[in-house]
Amino acid sequence: MERDKPLLLLVDGHSLAFRSFYAFAKGGEGGLSTKEGVPTSVTYGFLKALLDNGKGLDPQGVVIAFDTAEPTFRHEADAAYKAHREEAPEHFFTDLANLQRILKECLDLPLSMAPGFEADDVLGTLANRAADEGWRVRILSGDRDLFQLVDDARDIAVLYMGGGPYAKNSGPTEIRRAQVIEKLGVPPEGVVDLKALTGDSSDNIPGVKGVGPKTALTLLKAHGDLDGIYAALDQQKGALKTKLESDRDNAFRSRMLAEILVAIPLPEEPRLALGQVDPEALGECLKELELHSLVKQVDGFARLFSAGHPEPAAAGNGSIAAPASTEASAAAAAEPTTEGALPALAPELVTSPEALEALMGRLMACTDPAAPVALDTETTSLNPFRAELVGIGLCWGEGLAELAYVPISHQSPPAEDLLSPPPEAPRQLPLDAVLLALGPWLASAGHPKALQNAKYDRLILLRHGLPLAGVVMDTLLADYLRDANDKHGLEAMAARNFGIQPTAYGDLVAKGQTFAAVPIEAAALYCGMDVHLTRRLGALLAGQLAAMGPELPKLLEQVELPLEPVLAQMEATGIRIDVDYLKELAEELAATLARLESEAQAAAGVDFNLASPKQLGELLFDSLGLDRKKSRRTKTGWSTDAAVLEKLEDDHPVVKLVLEHRTLSKLLSTYVEALPALVEPETGRVHTDFNQAVTATGRLSSSNPNLQNIPIRTEFSRRIRKAFLPQEGWQLISADYSQIELRILTHLSGEPVLVEAYNAGDDVHALTARLLLETEEVTPEERRLGKTINFGVIYGMGAQRLARETGMGQARAKEFLSLYKQRYPLVFAYLELQERLALSRGYVETILGRRRPFHFDPAGLGRLKGRDPLEIDLDVARRGGLEAQQLRAAANAPIQGSSADIIKLAMVQLQHELTAAALPARLLLQVHDELVLETAPEALEDVRELTRRTMQQAVTLRVPLAVDTGVGPNWMEAK
Repeated sequence: MERDKPLLLLVDGHSLAFRSFYAFAKGGEGGLSTKEGVPTSVTYGFLKALLDNGKGLDPQGVVIAFDTAEPTFRHEADAAYKAHREEAPEHFFTDLANLQRILKECLDLPLSMAPGFEADDVLGTLANRAADEGWRVRILSGDRDLFQLVDDARDIAVLYMGGGPYAKNSGPTEIRRAQVIEKLGVPPEGVVDLKALTGDSSDNIPGVKGVGPKTALTLLKAHGDLDGIYAALDQQKGALKTKLESDRDNAFRSRMLAEILVAIPLPEEPRLALGQVDPEALGECLKELELHSLVKQVDGFARLFSAGHPEPAAAGNGSIAAPASTEASAAAAAEPTTEGALPALAPELVTSPEALEALMGRLMACTDPAAPVALDTETTSLNPFRAELVGIGLCWGEGLAELAYVPISHQSPPAEDLLSPPPEAPRQLPLDAVLLALGPWLASAGHPKALQNAKYDRLILLRHGLPLAGVVMDTLLADYLRDANDKHGLEAMAARNFGIQPTAYGDLVAKGQTFAAVPIEAAALYCGMDVHLTRRLGALLAGQLAAMGPELPKLLEQVELPLEPVLAQMEATGIRIDVDYLKELAEELAATLARLESEAQAAAGVDFNLASPKQLGELLFDSLGLDRKKSRRTKTGWSTDAAVLEKLEDDHPVVKLVLEHRTLSKLLSTYVEALPALVEPETGRVHTDFNQAVTATGRLSSSNPNLQNIPIRTEFSRRIRKAFLPQEGWQLISADYSQIELRILTHLSGEPVLVEAYNAGDDVHALTARLLLETEEVTPEERRLGKTINFGVIYGMGAQRLARETGMGQARAKEFLSLYKQRYPLVFAYLELQERLALSRGYVETILGRRRPFHFDPAGLGRLKGRDPLEIDLDVARRGGLEAQQLRAAANAPIQGSSADIIKLAMVQLQHELTAAALPARLLLQVHDELVLETAPEALEDVRELTRRTMQQAVTLRVPLAVDTGVGPNWMEAK
C-alpha cells in the first residue's frame, strides 16, 4: 500500500448511530440521557467510536454518510424491501439530530446524503471518487454489505465493527480482499451474486428459495457469477434446477437490491479534506448534553479532526495548563512535579532591556551539550513564509522557574465597548532589539540547543535574517528514530511519556485569530510549557535511543540532525515555476482532450461520456462485445479500470483513446492547473514542505505541493517538468542513483552472481534474462523481462503480478520466479530472514541501523516474538491476511530504508562540500533517488562532478553506487 497517500475515513453514519443506540438502550428503552431526559446514547457512542477509531488512523479527511427519510429507488422497485423493519423510537431521532448538529457545526465534518439513495450508495460513490483522486479509503461500518466495495488495488478497505463497539477487545477489523473471502467465501465482486442467491432476511431480500450459502458458493465457484449460473442452467438437475428456474426473477431483483451503487449524483459534493474543529462550541454542546467524559477529550477531537492535524510543534506552539495568575504559578513552582502531573510553571517575562541583557548572560553560560537550552518561537501562521514572530520561549534548567518568555508583537486587547478608551499596549520589547541580542547566541555552534521540529523555527529565524546553529536535539526527529509508527508531536509525546494532557492550542487561540491576540501572561505559560517539555523529552529520548544501541544516536547525530538545516534551506530557496508555460500547456491539453473525445466517439460509433465507467462498460462489453473475461462485474456494471483497459488496448481502437484521455485529464487537473496557484507571491517560487518524520521507511515525503509524485511516463507528463526552472541565467542539474535498491539488495544479500556482475560493470537486467532464458544473447524485450523480475522481487512480486505486467501466462510466471530463486538463492534467503526477524524481534534494520518496527497482533503472529527466527514457519505466517502484508513490508524495509539513508547522507555531505568550496549552487529538490540543483553556468561542470562523486561515495558497499547526471535549462531537459 502507498502509505504516503492521504487517508480518507468514510463513516456509515446510520450503522454507527444504531449500534451506539442499541449498545445502551436495550430493546429501544432506557439508555443514556441528561437529568432532564434528553437522550444521549447515539451521540455518546458515535462520538466515542469516531474518536477512538480516528486515533488509530490519523485521517486527513472524514465524510459521514446518512440515510434520508425519503424512500429509495430500492423501495420503489420492491415494496417489500426492508418493509418488516420497525420504526426507530422518537428519542432515537432526537438524539440523532443532536449528533448531526455537533458533527456539522462543532467538528466541521461534512455530512453526505442523497435523497432516493441509501448511505451505502453515498459511501460507494465517495470511496471510488476519492480513490480516483489519490486517497487511501477506509469505511467504518458494522454492515457486511459494504464488503463489496473492498478493492485492494485502489486501497479501499472496510473497518468492520462486527464485535460491537463496546465489547471487550472490540476494535474494528480491517477487511481487505482476503478477509472478504475468508468471511463470506467469495471475493468482493462476488458479494452481490452471493446475496442474489441466498437473500438477506434483515433487508427482506428474497434470493432463491431453498438455496443456502453452501449451495450458493458451490454454484458461484463453478460458474463465476449469477449470469454464468443462469447461462449454464441446463447443466443443473433435479430440485436445484427447479429452484433456480422458479426464482429467476427473485434472483436478479435481489442482486439489484443488494448492489451498492458507486456513481450516484450527489446533491452537494462534500469536502474530503478536514475542516477546523471549534473546541469552544464542541465543549459547550457536550456540557449541555452532560457528556462529561467527552468534554475532557475536546482537545483530542480538535487535534484529530482539524485540517493539517496542526500539532503544536509545527508552529512552535506547545501546550499549557489553563492560564493561571503569575502569582499562583510562582507559588506552585517550588513544589516538585510528579509523573503525570501538569507542572505549574513560572516563566520569567522578559520585557525590558535590562531583563533581556540578564537573560543573555544566562544563555551564554550554557555550553554543556548534555544540557541544551530548549528554544521555541511563537508565530502568527503555520506557513513560515507568511508567519510573523510573536514571541520566543527558552528553558535552560530542570526547575519550574528556569525558563523565560520574550514577547515581541502581541496585540493590544480590544476595548470593552465603543465608549471605553483603548487599553494600553502590552509591555514588550521591539523585534530589532530582541534579534540583535539573541543573534550571536542563536548563531553559535558552541551553545547547544534543543527544539521540537527545528526546521520550522529555523525557517522563521531565517526569514528574519538570523542563522541557527548548535542544534543537538530535535525531539521530533529523535522520537521518529525511536519508532516511526508513533505520533511525534509534542503533545502526543507528552501524553505518551508523562501522562500529561495539557491545554491545546485551540483552547488558547480563538477561531479566526492568531497567537498575537493571546495575552502575554497566558502566552508565557503556554510557550513555557512548550520549552519545558522539549527539554525534558530531549533528555528522555536521548537515553531511550542510547539504550537501543549505538546506531540510532549516531544516525540522529550524523544524518537526521545535519539534514534538517539542509532541508530548511531547500524549502526557503524553493523552485521557480514557468506559469506562462503552464497556461499554454493547459490550453494544449484541453484541445488534445477535446480531440481525443471526438475521436473516441467516432471510433465507437456513438456518443458517450468518457468519464463515466458505467457508460464505457456498456459500450465495450455490451455494444462492442469485447472479451468480458478481461473485466469483472462491479456495482454499476463492468469494470473499466486501468488494468482492464490495458488488457483490452489491442482489442478495439476506442480503448487506447480512452486510456490516453484519462491520463491527460488527470495531468491537467492535478498538476498543470494546480501548480500556478501554489507559487508564493513574495518569492515567485513554489516552496514545498520536505517531511522528515512521516514515512515508516525513512524516506522523505513532500507536501504543499507534493513534488515527488510528478509523473514522467508520457510525453505530456514529462513536459510538466519543463515548467520547473532554475534562477534566471542558471542551469539545473539532475543527479539520480542508478538501480540503487537492487544494488542495496545485492550488498545486503551478498549474492555472488550479482556482486560480481555489478563490480564488473555488467548489465544486471540482461544477466538475469540470460540466466532465466538460458541464452547468450537477449533482445530488448527479454531484458525488460529481467528488469521487471529484478525490481519486482524487491517488492514481493508473485506469479500473478508478474503475469499481469509481462503478459505471460501465470504458469510461466510461476516457473520464472522459481528459476530466479534457483539462480539467486541468497537474495531469497535474505528477504525471508527479514520476515523472520520482524516476527522474532519486532523490527528490521537498514545498513545504517535505522529501525522499522512491526507490531503484530499478540493473538496472532505476535506470539512468535522472542522465538528463534530460523524456527518460524513462514508459510504459516504468510497466511495471516493483513499481517502477511506486513511481512512483505518487512522484507522490503531495509532496502528502501537504506536507500533513504544513503541519499540523506549524500545531501548532508554535498551541502557541506558546496559551502566549503563557495560554489554558486543550491540544492532544490530531493525526489526519492534523485537530487535537483541549480547552479551558475561558470561552475556547472565543477558542481556536476562534485555532486556525482559525493553521491557515489556517500557509503561503501560491496558493489559500486552509480549516479546518472543531466543538465538543462529546465527539469525536463536536465532529466
